Amino acid sequence: MSSIFETDVSLDALTAPAISRTKELIKESEKLRDRREKANRKRVARLFKDPQAIEATITLTDEVMRISSVESSSRIFRRAAKKASLTGFGFINSFGLHFIGVVSRILPGPIVSVVHQRVRALSKDLILAAEHEKLSKHLGKRSTKGLSLNINVLGEAVLGDREAEQRFQSILEMMRRPEVNYISVKLSSIVAQLIIIDVEGSIDRVSEKMRVLYREAEAHGVFVNLDMEEYRDLPMTVAAFKRVLSEPEFATMKAGIVLQAYLPEAHHFFGELVTWAQSRYQESGGTIKVRLVKGANLAMERAEAELHGWSPAPYRTKADVDASYVRLVDAALRPEHAKAVRIGIASHNLFHMTWALEVAKKRGVLDQVDIEMLEGMANAEALAVTRAGQPVLLYAPVTRKDDFAAAVAYLVRRLD
Repeated sequence: MSSIFETDVSLDALTAPAISRTKELIKESEKLRDRREKANRKRVARLFKDPQAIEATITLTDEVMRISSVESSSRIFRRAAKKASLTGFGFINSFGLHFIGVVSRILPGPIVSVVHQRVRALSKDLILAAEHEKLSKHLGKRSTKGLSLNINVLGEAVLGDREAEQRFQSILEMMRRPEVNYISVKLSSIVAQLIIIDVEGSIDRVSEKMRVLYREAEAHGVFVNLDMEEYRDLPMTVAAFKRVLSEPEFATMKAGIVLQAYLPEAHHFFGELVTWAQSRYQESGGTIKVRLVKGANLAMERAEAELHGWSPAPYRTKADVDASYVRLVDAALRPEHAKAVRIGIASHNLFHMTWALEVAKKRGVLDQVDIEMLEGMANAEALAVTRAGQPVLLYAPVTRKDDFAAAVAYLVRRLD
């Protein structure tokens, strides 16, 4: 597979048209940005002017929202409110946080309730309601604008078999909805206590769940994409993906998997997947999709590595991650495996997106590409891309109202 990663020097010539196209998309995005999105962007940009503001925001979402004790929650809220500076929050929000921080000493219950409602309101574009009517309505609105959704069901942390089975059933229920045709699933969310020192045993357990998942997908016309979170899940997820899709029952099935560019090992596993996918396609006609992302669990990887005295798994710098991503795109968009492997270009970096499209166009594999973004994170940019004639798939986390507090971990990653 070394030929996959041979550098194509002629791609340097595509930089100029990609930059030009990126500038056009930026201008178009500004025209399409509505008042609400402009306000959200200003709010987030303001946070970066004050490190304490970011700390306070994460405390409000990750701690206040997830602690069941009203007294403890209100105490933590007051601690966060004290860090609400004018620089980071603006006059109205800063004054409001300080004021209700004082009131929380007298009325902790109502104040904590107000904080919950406010966080829900501010994050409703990032984490969608899973209730049938609300989600169906949102899917319909997105469809009219040329946007489709990749649903990711969030919920309580999976610590044991009961939580894993509950999440699994929630995913199956979502797949049975007629308006849902694409879903992402983390194996660690449907199988509890995956043990990396028992690789074969863990692969056996997740393979059983995957068979049920794929049967349901075939029955309801849903595309299933295997998601990735921790570095330790990478070899096992790839192995289970290949094992189950190599079985006669699923030999012709279309299915997907994610690779994170911030992991150096992603290049090895991409080569492995391409070799296997080409062989599978020749034998049965079955195809796969590889969704290329940069990775969103950097803080967790660093914290876990520090706790165990390890070197963190991801690349050390953003420049290295960006270079890794571009190298994966170069390796992925090749005519020799375009029929067997579809590629999802998942990024909010408009240059990387336009550069990938230029590469695909030059090599005649534009039909191999899906452009993917995150729901609620760059609405104007997504609309600009669709208006330019390129459909966009939005990765959309959903959760039930009762599980919202548990889904806040996703929101914290987005803020991070």
